[in-house]
Amino acid sequence: MPVLVSGSVAYDRIMDFPGKFSDNILPGKVHNISISFALNQLAIKYGGTAANVAYTLALLGEQPVVIASVGKDFPDYATWLQRQGVRLYGVHMVPTDICATAHIITDKGDSQITG
Repeated sequence: MPVLVSGSVAYDRIMDFPGKFSDNILPGKVHNISISFALNQLAIKYGGTAANVAYTLALLGEQPVVIASVGKDFPDYATWLQRQGVRLYGVHMVPTDICATAHIITDKGDSQITG
């Protein structure tokens, strides 16, 4: 029996900062922050709550159906999801937009800044 999974389908852009945020952010200046970090690595991963839950359900032998809006950059992600056993007949593509995106910077202490 199909399991409907509603939520986001997103690309996660995960970047590694080789230092610690706490060494670069002054506690007394947090109210007026403007900072730039030199990053070592960028990885683009498939993410989003609906896609992640549906993928896990497929691994467990269920028949997940994603219900979500996606952007014009979805086709490669769609191919991957379908290969994993995720059904996409509940997906609506918005041709003038891109998929949701999370930008995540992780420091060497595993603290994160996400946008």
